[in-house]
Amino acid sequence: MSAPNVSIVEATVDHSQFLARVVLAASRSQLDRGPFDIAFRLDETEVLDILEWVVLSDLMSNAHFSKFLVAEVDGVPIGALAGSDPGEAGLLPLGAALADAYTGLGYDEADLAAMMARIEAVNSCFPPATPGTWIIEWVYVEPHHRGRGVCGQLMDKVLAVGADRGLRRAQISTFIGNDNATAAYEKAGFRVEARRRAQEFEDLLGVPGMVTMQGDLRAKSALAAWAGRTKLELALHASYPLAAIPVPW
Repeated sequence: MSAPNVSIVEATVDHSQFLARVVLAASRSQLDRGPFDIAFRLDETEVLDILEWVVLSDLMSNAHFSKFLVAEVDGVPIGALAGSDPGEAGLLPLGAALADAYTGLGYDEADLAAMMARIEAVNSCFPPATPGTWIIEWVYVEPHHRGRGVCGQLMDKVLAVGADRGLRRAQISTFIGNDNATAAYEKAGFRVEARRRAQEFEDLLGVPGMVTMQGDLRAKSALAAWAGRTKLELALHASYPLAAIPVPW
């Protein structure tokens, strides 16, 4: 079943509360508690306040609203994901935005070092953020809209954005054991590149590590070029029917 009237739009500041929920839900993946729950040790409302700060922060990270595409039905957001190139100008590590949010909202600065250490332990299984790679993150669709092609529409759009930027490779990751996500990413053209495991990661989260998948954006670029050329040819043929007649030279 397909979702009716889905529009894919660039996120704005008006999406900030929804995007905070997206980031938290995506970080949990198939788990009840994810890295932010473990790092902050706060209740969900407080974690969401921190993440909304990050989404809107002047310290632009991979979770900044400007990196997101949002799927909407009749103007209501139902899903989102983000894409960014670690090498792009002005993009800061997520940890910088998280630390800024934590202290900016008045939490004890003395706890900041311990919080960041817990985040660092989780990072042990994350793949390197290589400049020139289109990294897709924070993938989420509301439960009652899943299985309707919304994730596929978001993925097609974000991959096209990366291809339009002239990038050649896309990357996406999820927790080992999230078979539904892995299958969805394979459907979008990704293939498993590595599985990274660490005992400290498993001790914190209860899953052995992360699976990283790679996709080739060159195929997207070629397809877009072919589609554009085909549209031009069809327009020419409509205006000049003789142009459709093959000639020997």
